[in-house]
Amino acid sequence: MNKAKDRKNALDTLFSGGGMAGMVADATAPRPRLSSGAIGAAEINLIKDERDRLREELKTLNTQMASSVNVVELDPEQVQPSFVADRMEVAFDPAFEALKESIAETGQQVPILVRPAPGESGVYQIAYGHRRWKACRALGKSVRGVIKELSDEELLVAQGQENHERKDLSFIETCLFVYRLAQDYPQTLIVKAIGKDKSLVSKLRKLAATMPEEFLRVIGPAPKIGRPRWEEMASFFEDGRLASNHEKAVTSLFALDSFTELHSDERFSEVLQLLQETPAETEASSAQSAGEIPVAAHTRKANSSEWLGNKHVLVKHTGKATVFSVDSKTQSDFSAFLLKELPVLIAKYEETKGEDA
Repeated sequence: MNKAKDRKNALDTLFSGGGMAGMVADATAPRPRLSSGAIGAAEINLIKDERDRLREELKTLNTQMASSVNVVELDPEQVQPSFVADRMEVAFDPAFEALKESIAETGQQVPILVRPAPGESGVYQIAYGHRRWKACRALGKSVRGVIKELSDEELLVAQGQENHERKDLSFIETCLFVYRLAQDYPQTLIVKAIGKDKSLVSKLRKLAATMPEEFLRVIGPAPKIGRPRWEEMASFFEDGRLASNHEKAVTSLFALDSFTELHSDERFSEVLQLLQETPAETEASSAQSAGEIPVAAHTRKANSSEWLGNKHVLVKHTGKATVFSVDSKTQSDFSAFLLKELPVLIAKYEETKGEDA
């Protein structure tokens, strides 16, 4: 038997009786009952063994795919993403730009894995390789891929395992992926897909459910932000909502062009700091919401923030300074007005000091 046929048989075997198909079959198979005292250690060992096995299978699969005779050239316009999204879209992703540059210079080294799209002739759906597909599409190049018949469950397990083996997803993207899967699939399949134990899967799902997805999308993937800080962010939500004062402050922050231009890690930090500094509902904040001018800045507590006027000026009070911020893009006229009037205000203040003396 020649080597090409050997590789083809190995690839087919991985998806037929064993491999990804086996993973899904195992996901639905009943497990023996263990006493509560034995569950912890036994399950950890099972998960570790399973994770090691999946890691080796993925490594073998990628090697086989890279040289497989079944690799074909696909029109990227005839390829569509997985039916469960696993990434957040961002305006600029340096890692993606580096991948695109690499493919432009040396070509696509590793094929993507696709299946015939259900009910659509000549269209293919991605199991994994979304970034490679997008890079090829952006470059106007065909995308190299392996076509394989996959069930929904097989596709999701392949998608989850490849992403988490490569550690491509941020913490919050993993939470959202778990949350989306949990809408239609059992926990046992999710455990297989991301290679984590069921206790952690449950925590990731609950964390994603705590905050509205639209809120998370505005912040973005925040690749450098881990579980402890996201849990701190989630602590400000109750039943999926922020307190009224917090919601007003965050909505105003999201509306600033200067905020949307930040990297997602910076956006996360800005939002968390704003939530930490914004006081709970008070008499002053109630008066502000009714359109009254807030009390003088020097009477405010340190580490707080508030809006003046109709969201014209964001005032942040720290222990050392009071900072007035005006968005020069959305409030350019007001910014120019302030710059013109400031000398007059300063002179008026100096006159007041002279009168007090």
